[in-house]
Amino acid sequence: MNALNNAYYDITRDGWDIVASPRHADVITVTGPMTVAMRAAADQTVAAVPLPRVVVAIGDCAAGVGPWAGAPEAGAGAGVELGATIFVHGCPPTPEAIRSGLEEAGNVLARRDPSA
Repeated sequence: MNALNNAYYDITRDGWDIVASPRHADVITVTGPMTVAMRAAADQTVAAVPLPRVVVAIGDCAAGVGPWAGAPEAGAGAGVELGATIFVHGCPPTPEAIRSGLEEAGNVLARRDPSA
């Protein structure tokens, strides 16, 4: 995700911006396994994103297929637990793959929001 802000990938030229508050977001990205301790905070964060919203699971652990898949402490993966719409696979995924997932999220939002 950090690489997407550098001069080479520069997602801001495509209209994407990383914001500090979920209330200002359309897309939320999640990574890693979903621990029991993180579940309530993650649910509250996703609920704070205004509709229409898209959850993008980044990485194999978020998709529930990483090295901790099946471990009781790891849950099913953050993306699976939060009902992600888009899954970007890789361990870790490349910046190009993440960018592609974000572009797909933009397409999903455009189809959901008739005013776009």
